Amino acid sequence: MRRIVTILVFAVALGGTAGAQATACVAAPTALVLAGGGAKGFAHIGVIEMLDSLGLKPDYIVGTSVGAIMGALYASGYTGVQIDSLMHAFPMDRLLRRYEPSVSASLGVVRPIAVWEQARAGYILQSGAVREGEVNSVVSALMLRGNLLARGSFDSLPIPFRAIAADLATRSTVVLGSGDLGRAVRSSASLPVIFRPVRYQGGWLSDGGLADNVPVDAARALGAKRLWVSLLPYGGPNADALEDPMVMWLSLTSALFREDSVKAGPGDVVVTNPTKSVDNLDFSRETADSLIAMGRATAREAFGRASCLKTAGLARSMSVPRVVGEFQLTGADFVDAGSVIEELGLNSAGPITPTRLQAGLLKLGRSEKFRALWLNPKGHGDSVSFRLELETAPQKAFGVGVAFDQFMSGRLWVGGVNRSIFHGDAEGAAIARFGTYAQDASAFVRRRALLGNAYWPITVAAQVSHESVRLFEGAGELPSADVRQVGGFFGLREDPEPGHWQYEAGFAARLWREPAHDSRGAFGLETRLFRARNEYEMGSSIEATVLNDYQRIAFDLSALWGDDDWDVRVRTRAGWGNELPLQYTFPLGGLDGFAGLRLTELRGSQEAFSSVLLRRRLTSIVKWRLEVMTGAVSRGGGLMRKEDGTLYGRALTGFRAGFEASTPIGPIRLEEGFSDTGARAMLMRVGYWF
Repeated sequence: MRRIVTILVFAVALGGTAGAQATACVAAPTALVLAGGGAKGFAHIGVIEMLDSLGLKPDYIVGTSVGAIMGALYASGYTGVQIDSLMHAFPMDRLLRRYEPSVSASLGVVRPIAVWEQARAGYILQSGAVREGEVNSVVSALMLRGNLLARGSFDSLPIPFRAIAADLATRSTVVLGSGDLGRAVRSSASLPVIFRPVRYQGGWLSDGGLADNVPVDAARALGAKRLWVSLLPYGGPNADALEDPMVMWLSLTSALFREDSVKAGPGDVVVTNPTKSVDNLDFSRETADSLIAMGRATAREAFGRASCLKTAGLARSMSVPRVVGEFQLTGADFVDAGSVIEELGLNSAGPITPTRLQAGLLKLGRSEKFRALWLNPKGHGDSVSFRLELETAPQKAFGVGVAFDQFMSGRLWVGGVNRSIFHGDAEGAAIARFGTYAQDASAFVRRRALLGNAYWPITVAAQVSHESVRLFEGAGELPSADVRQVGGFFGLREDPEPGHWQYEAGFAARLWREPAHDSRGAFGLETRLFRARNEYEMGSSIEATVLNDYQRIAFDLSALWGDDDWDVRVRTRAGWGNELPLQYTFPLGGLDGFAGLRLTELRGSQEAFSSVLLRRRLTSIVKWRLEVMTGAVSRGGGLMRKEDGTLYGRALTGFRAGFEASTPIGPIRLEEGFSDTGARAMLMRVGYWF
């Protein structure tokens, strides 16, 4: 009996020991798997922040689409908080937009309603949803740290990483673990229709969600025995918004994504973020912040239930290489190659300046001539070499635009650009504008030449024009004065770049004829500083024309403050001229005119004007607006000389009030204006006037 009891006690003890061993937390290779899902991917940042707070680091990271973006940043050594800061610095909502086609800044601040650009199969209609160059440069800038650390092998990152893309030809899964990190991530996040597929490693790659949106198989293939999975469920589009083509495209694309079911194994942690009600393209800051908080809360609950979170400890800290080795550039001609290298600040055997390199990538991304620049870094130790691969944008494009004003009638423009004339050594642009009261055509050829240590935009331009200048007297209108002109320019000319001051300076010559006057000609110097508010509106300009026959100095400065609901614009104009031709006199208020008066009703050789515009958003497309203004115009003979019985030289005040609605061709404005003279006039305008 004693012997039997002893055996039973040993058996119970052995069973208890075995059970204890079975439930012990054993370290295992662990992978963080981040699903695709557009803007919903901000929830991944919350999950990463939760891991940071727990002091946890996965051994591998595998991501699809937006999961590849967040995963690559995390694998590069950034914390969740730092990734959030990077998303602030590189806001995605600026890269995705409704249909906003663009021909070229060379044509000035004009808005096209349609653009065709040259492709291999001929001219195609531009999508206008994204700017490919901007998107690619932002991705490269975001991934710069990781790219320098990886130097071609994603296993060399602080945390080994894989990006998932889809082969367009076969729709098969492509696991990217080498090459340029920015290009790999861009391939994984190539949402069909919205983003162009990427030519990479011998094939055309598109969004990884088309093949494997939750890449658990790729994670296990890396050797992961335990998974931490962050899911972004998609609940379908808002039925009320399906009339929006962008929403419909997104709905159709999302339906193609393969939402593989996740079978959680022992020790796996699945974070199912409640994102079904979130729009895949809602990259607003408010939505991003709520998604990050959502990810933190969901991950806290999921990881709180986990019994074992011990990883194999493969993550490591690393420092960015500090020295440039060799570098070569493909895909660019001689002139472009020199300017690209200069922008990036690269010198063989010189130090790497990541901030300079990042700024150069972003600036090149704004260039219309290039579609992408991939660094393709290689090397070891403290040195990194680059095989810079430049992809050119479509070299030829043309577009059309329209505008309407009830005073000046309709306007139409047709313009195009060729960025590869003279075998790619120069660019040319031409635009013709037609309207009831003015018609003109202009063209230029520009070559960026190396002079000293800088590249200068040497430009030759020509213009012909015909304008019927409207003249008024009291309440009536006089016959229009027809002015014909030809002109030329030689000098330096930069394109408008929103938010940046640009310049134009050179020699100008003009020949024109006014009614009842002999033909007149003039030549001399012309200079201009300008800053565009956006692609369609000029913000501020300062100009001076000093010709032998007349002189003209003017400025038009404005500043804008506000948010999504309110904004305030303050504007000041002033101009002075001597012996000005009729077509160069100053209309009070410029292209917007003055409250209560007809457009161009008062024009002279001197002008002073200021206004304050207040706008408030009423709906997603409609704004209420109120503009208060004051100004005066004089026909010369002294500073603001008054002319009895007229409005010349008199300080006027007035205001306009009305509404503004956003449309695909620009704003529609409907306003009523009143001046202190008792005059009243309505302004109705469609589009941006040009």
